[in-house]
Amino acid sequence: MSLGLAHRKELQKRRNQRFWLIIKIIFFLTIFIGSSYLAFDTGQKIALRNVEYSQEQFNQQATELDNMRIQLGNTEAALNKMQKILPTSEIQDLLNVINQKAANGIGFERMSALIAGMTKDGKCDDQIQSKRFIVSTPISQHQESAASFYRGLVTVIGKGSPTLNEQGNPESWFDPEKPVTVSFTLPGGEKQETDGILPLYHSVIVKDKEYRFTIINGQRSFAEITVISCDL
Repeated sequence: MSLGLAHRKELQKRRNQRFWLIIKIIFFLTIFIGSSYLAFDTGQKIALRNVEYSQEQFNQQATELDNMRIQLGNTEAALNKMQKILPTSEIQDLLNVINQKAANGIGFERMSALIAGMTKDGKCDDQIQSKRFIVSTPISQHQESAASFYRGLVTVIGKGSPTLNEQGNPESWFDPEKPVTVSFTLPGGEKQETDGILPLYHSVIVKDKEYRFTIINGQRSFAEITVISCDL
């Protein structure tokens, strides 16, 4: 009886050991599986957050890029508008002429009306009138000389500086290498002037005509002047 009892106890003990072994294995498997699942779930959430963060960064950069393109477009539009507003070299030259004429007393309203009346198809006369006149100096012994065009429509006179001889004394004729002042008298007594070293160029507007003058150096004491008439 004692042997049978001992044998049963031994079997029971082994069963208990196997049972607890199985429990331990199940426990460790549960912990392992749970840890693995937790790690997988955590990693998945982290990966999802990274994807969302990357998407947000991408969207933000795309928005910034779109804003930069809009700003660039606005800048280009502003630059194009500014280029249209800024005068070209030809317009700047014209503005300089207008400012010079204004400084000589010609009103802006008159210049505006004259420019507005000009046409692209203006024709010029084939006949060129040429005359000469004496350029007087402060010590000139000649009477004041004038050149008249179109039956006295425009009268031209000139004044200059005397030429110096070898002794440094002034002569009666003008020095063509020094500035000359040429005056144009128009109908009604209006006067216009242009000055500088010859050759000089000047345009006079009378009614619907433009008279283009060219003044060059001639024989001693004289200046040669030519004019051509053009329709506005």
